[in-house]
Amino acid sequence: MTERTFRLILGLSLVVFLFFDLDTLIYVYIGVLIFEGITNWRIPILISRLRFGEKSQEFLAKNACPFKFDFEAERSFRFVIAGILIITFVIFHEPTWFLPWLLGFGLTMAGITGICPIAISLRWLGFK
Repeated sequence: MTERTFRLILGLSLVVFLFFDLDTLIYVYIGVLIFEGITNWRIPILISRLRFGEKSQEFLAKNACPFKFDFEAERSFRFVIAGILIITFVIFHEPTWFLPWLLGFGLTMAGITGICPIAISLRWLGFK
C-alpha cells in the first residue's frame, strides 16, 4: 500500500464518519494518526512488509540536500491532520463544522491525484 492509497482511504473514511455522525470512530481516527506519528509505525509500511516481506520495503534514502529537520514529512503530516481535527472537531465543533469536511475531501483528492498541499508544504519547510 502506498501513501497515496492510504491518503485516499483516510479521506474517504473521514467523510463517511462525518456523514453518519460517528464521533467515536473519529476519535479513534485521531488516535491512530497520533499513534502513527509518535511511533512511525505507518499502516502502509506495515501492510507492504506483510505482503512482500522485509526486502521489498526500503526506507527513505538519504538525499544529497540537507534537511532543516531530522523528522519525516509523513510523520509530521499525521500530526498536522490530527491537530487540525482536534482543533476543529473536538474543541471548536460548532463554528468550524466545515473544516473536517474540507479536510476529508482534501485527503480524498490528494489520494486520487497524488498532490497533497500539506505534505508538499511540509517538505518545503525542510522535513525529509
